[in-house]
Amino acid sequence: MSRARKYLLIIVPGVCTVLAFAVIFLWPRDVVELKFATYHLAVESGAVEKEWLPSFLPKSAKDIYSTSNLDSNTGLVSFSFGADFDQFIVTQQTAQPTTASSLGIRGHGEIFGDVHELTYIPKISVAGEAYPGALLVNRKRRVALYVK
Repeated sequence: MSRARKYLLIIVPGVCTVLAFAVIFLWPRDVVELKFATYHLAVESGAVEKEWLPSFLPKSAKDIYSTSNLDSNTGLVSFSFGADFDQFIVTQQTAQPTTASSLGIRGHGEIFGDVHELTYIPKISVAGEAYPGALLVNRKRRVALYVK
């Protein structure tokens, strides 16, 4: 076997492997990020109507940040809230408090890391109907994290 042929047998599979990894890691994913300062701005944009944000978002919601993976139909929505959300929380069935990290959610440990401050709602109900996802609420800081 010639020397050039030996190099080709080594180089070609190596280049193909590198290209395959590049395609996998650099291929654009259908991830949508939305940011709104207020609920009013989110509604004006159509994000609630188009169901990019949950319908139970309170009118007092501020600092709304949403990340959605359209391929897997998963996402996170974080927002701060006022007193108008308290009644919604009270009507939900809660479970044992849990942290964001125990739910497998990274990057939210500072706000959603102390179980003494948290309320966990694993099954959301809106107008008596089941709503997809779960809700983690920090009652002390008045911030919520919706997990779809």
